[in-house]
Amino acid sequence: MKNSVISVLLFIVLVFSLLFLNNKFVSLCDDIIIKCEEIEVLLDDKNELLAYETSVELLEFIKERASIPAIYLNHADYDFLMNESLKLSLYIKGEDKAESLATLHVLRYTAEHLKNLQKPDIKNLL
Repeated sequence: MKNSVISVLLFIVLVFSLLFLNNKFVSLCDDIIIKCEEIEVLLDDKNELLAYETSVELLEFIKERASIPAIYLNHADYDFLMNESLKLSLYIKGEDKAESLATLHVLRYTAEHLKNLQKPDIKNLL
């Protein structure tokens, strides 16, 4: 009986931990998407200095919140987010608008894709 209670409690802790990590990761992806939209507006307004500062903030934001993706996500996907964010700041600093926008869209698409992978769905299970 004691083993059954311990097993049930461990299962409940596991389920709640996964729900917590999932919500934190989806929140991280939402924040990345919002920051990408802000940067795109700044680039459209030809405000490269503020866009660069925001892209550096995005890079620092992803670095600061690394604990959740490090536990919950494939490292290749997390490294891809970091690399694209770094490339974005470099392209903005180099005033290459076409590459900046392309990298920005890749970063946003990757965040949306990773967020969609967290939804329980038949295609995600197969």
